[in-house]
Amino acid sequence: MNTSMQPQSILILGAGGNSLAIADAIVAINAASPAAPLYELVGFLDDLPENQGRRVLGFPVVGRIEDAHRWPHCHFINGIASVDSFRKKAAAIARTGMPRERFATIVHPSAAIARGAYIGAGCAIMANSVVCSEARVDDHVIMLQNSSINHHARLGRLVTVSAGVTVLGFVEAEENAFLSGGASVAPYVKIGAGALIGLGSVVIRDVAPGTVVAGNPAREITASRYALKP
Repeated sequence: MNTSMQPQSILILGAGGNSLAIADAIVAINAASPAAPLYELVGFLDDLPENQGRRVLGFPVVGRIEDAHRWPHCHFINGIASVDSFRKKAAAIARTGMPRERFATIVHPSAAIARGAYIGAGCAIMANSVVCSEARVDDHVIMLQNSSINHHARLGRLVTVSAGVTVLGFVEAEENAFLSGGASVAPYVKIGAGALIGLGSVVIRDVAPGTVVAGNPAREITASRYALKP
């Protein structure tokens, strides 16, 4: 979060749906202080050829992710995190060649971050989401609209929390796990690295790394194309 007097220049990685939510959050933050905006949204970096030169929500796609070095005064935030791309997040961030301190954290004005919660670098906390006391959200986590992370829960690096997700107390989601929209995770459950929780699932047992679970209660779907093979 920007605490300086000058607007912080931002480039968003990716130009898909999550990036639109981040752009909307930046616009909302600036609208709350129009006389002294906190951010300047320079635009998007996206690797898809069809997106080059486009404008998204009025902001330009200015180049590819590996072009990040062309903006030495910008900060960056990752918006790449669909079901098809979430396991590519680390590689996309690495392609910028930028150190941790060049990644900005964006928190929508309607989100609530409790005193004592920890939010890492490069995180996106979107509209109406809540991070409760003693919760920990590590670097490059994307938390979409209307989700909640309860007390003492921990989201590891690169975790994606889709819209309307409820993570209860003492849950641990390891690096690059993906929690699909509307999922609920019971207290003390551990979700392994790279696991995928299906849409609307109710997770009451630990989830092994790289697996896919879905349903109520959530069960492993071994045939899923998203499951990592041993």
